[in-house]
Amino acid sequence: MIRADFPKNELEFHAKFADEEACRRYWCEMRWPEGFICPHCGHKGGWRRKGREEWVCAGRTCGKETSMRSGTVLHNSPKPIRTWLVAMFHMSVNKQSISGLRLQKLLGFGSYDTALRWLRELRRVLAPTEASGKLGPEVEVDETFIGGVQAGTKGPFKGKKLVLGVVEKKGRAFGRVRMRLIATRSAAILTDFVKEFVEDGSIVSTDGYLGYLPLAEMGFVHDPRVTTNGKGGNSSQIKLEDGTKAVDVHLPMIHRVFDKFSRVIAGAHQGTVSEKHIQLYLDEYCFRFNRKDSKKPLAIFQTIVSRAVASAPIPLWKSRGRIAADIPSKTMSKDWCRLANAVAGLAYLG
Repeated sequence: MIRADFPKNELEFHAKFADEEACRRYWCEMRWPEGFICPHCGHKGGWRRKGREEWVCAGRTCGKETSMRSGTVLHNSPKPIRTWLVAMFHMSVNKQSISGLRLQKLLGFGSYDTALRWLRELRRVLAPTEASGKLGPEVEVDETFIGGVQAGTKGPFKGKKLVLGVVEKKGRAFGRVRMRLIATRSAAILTDFVKEFVEDGSIVSTDGYLGYLPLAEMGFVHDPRVTTNGKGGNSSQIKLEDGTKAVDVHLPMIHRVFDKFSRVIAGAHQGTVSEKHIQLYLDEYCFRFNRKDSKKPLAIFQTIVSRAVASAPIPLWKSRGRIAADIPSKTMSKDWCRLANAVAGLAYLG
């Protein structure tokens, strides 16, 4: 819920959220804009205990207490709500992104791991939603490799990850963007991605890779960008009527999107991102890119808060990028693994 009367700059922001009580009121307004609704019985109406974060249901048969943090990204976090809002503020006003080390210094955390966990949780809520809508009526689609070692070290793509992206074309201007980490360039993965994020009947510009050919049979206008007189190329490219192999033509918009993402990784994150969390970085980049023309700088902050209050918490093992609670990551100590596996509750975001 974007509020028109929200502060316009950093000075007004800190004046509005000068103390913890002001932050608690704002958090409640964002979570329950029409008044408190009990998550246990659905009854509308209740009161908050003085000086505390618990709400009491006014229903005659309920009367249960509910913390304003429960069921949100802040679940079980012992840090003040104001600290969380300041973290969201810094995340929203930085044009590129913000690293864990930078957030740790700004908020005075004693642990670098705490800053990383906070950023992971906030990036998680920025993933595209159904309300974001599909892209169209004209888009560009392509893939790129990110991360890993440099070319020439036992294979040009050693350790690199494959990313598939689509950008909306608005004449000569950029529209919205979607990006996803994929395992292979199979036709099924490529076409399912386009079907999920692109409107039916849209013009889809791609290179000459054969994996995109089924798009024409799926209700899209496929526009493979290849030359008509190519004499080179590899076996995966389209063959022309005269038997020659077509040469791919540059897709300017999606390549520019990939280039900007590479600059973000090289700048804000010093060229290093965790492979387990690449999708989080992609979601954050798309979130910022799609709001690059916003005339209200702090509107991004309000969007982050609105998604944070609506997003359910996840277990700590999942937040750390592990595939299961009993399968530790390589970097986790045995003692910490035993503790994490013994605690089956929600993520501790201390």
